Amino acid sequence: MHVLRVILLIAVILTLTATPAAAADIRQGNEVVIGTGETVEDDLYAFAGTVSINGTVHGDLIASGQNVSVDGTVTGDVLAAAQVISIRGQVEGSIRAAGASIFIDGRVGGDIFGAGNEVTVSAKGQIGRDAVVAGSTVTLGGQIGRNVQAGSRAVTIDGRVGGNMTAQVESLKLTEHASIDGSLTYTSPTEASVASGAVVRGTTSRSTPPQGPVPVAQGPAAIAIDWLRGLVGLLVLGLFIVFFFPAFARRSGEALVRSPFLTLAIGALVLIGLPILAVVFFVLGAIVGGWWLGLVALAFYFAAIAVSVPVAALGLGASIMRITGRPSHVVIALFVGLIVLLLIGLVPILGGLVIFIACLLGLGATTMAVAGGRHPEPATA
Repeated sequence: MHVLRVILLIAVILTLTATPAAAADIRQGNEVVIGTGETVEDDLYAFAGTVSINGTVHGDLIASGQNVSVDGTVTGDVLAAAQVISIRGQVEGSIRAAGASIFIDGRVGGDIFGAGNEVTVSAKGQIGRDAVVAGSTVTLGGQIGRNVQAGSRAVTIDGRVGGNMTAQVESLKLTEHASIDGSLTYTSPTEASVASGAVVRGTTSRSTPPQGPVPVAQGPAAIAIDWLRGLVGLLVLGLFIVFFFPAFARRSGEALVRSPFLTLAIGALVLIGLPILAVVFFVLGAIVGGWWLGLVALAFYFAAIAVSVPVAALGLGASIMRITGRPSHVVIALFVGLIVLLLIGLVPILGGLVIFIACLLGLGATTMAVAGGRHPEPATA
């Protein structure tokens, strides 16, 4: 069943990428701003230091940067990764976000799935359905339409929860404005602090965690949160490569698409052979000089391993875009490739094998791209 779900998710991604090329508006740079009164009639992919949505997006918003803010309207879903994410406008779909600070002060028609150091739904914030949140500090004011799942060091409920609440925390606080229409189930080393005006209409049950650090969350919520964090981290690394080393990103992606088996073989050779070569350089260098070449070899080795998955995702995403007949924009290829790889990575045994092969492909593509970059490219006519 777990494998079937992953396959279905991948099928959904392939279906979405098969839509006409006009069904996406891709913008990047130092700043992406949709001004008041401006309307985007497609899904918007925005990658910049600052992304500000003051107008209307008739579709989904996929955004990454240092600051992402929505003060206007998004009729679809929002997927955001940034240091600071603020939603003061209206999102008719769901929000999936990861960042240092997530602040919801507007209306969300669907769910919120958030992971960050601070996750806050203000007194004016409204979530139409469920809230799945994890962070060091979580504050839920306003209204949550259905259920809440929370994993945090400290959780404060300062508004209305329309369904049940499940939490795994170090400390839980219900203010005088707190109201939970369903049951409250929480795991914590201490009793919750419940103000006199707080209301829990269902049952309240507390369990004590085992000795040791309190895990952030368990079960499907933990898997989903870890998956989202992994996606955000690899996406940020991949965007760094794409924006600051565009020629390298292009060459590595081309190497994967053009010669996947050769790339895989080179990756396996680098994985096994380069550490041995570094040791040889150290030993010979200690005798005749040039020991620093071993450090250079190790530095390249670890750097190549670090970027191997994003590089492999670039090639995979480009291949998917080619198969589905869509123009292969490098940022979209990276995003699609990472999602597919990490979804497959959820499958026991098979997932680990696929990620390992992806690392080998990334190592090989990185090596070929670096070697190719030493030679001048032919001038175009």
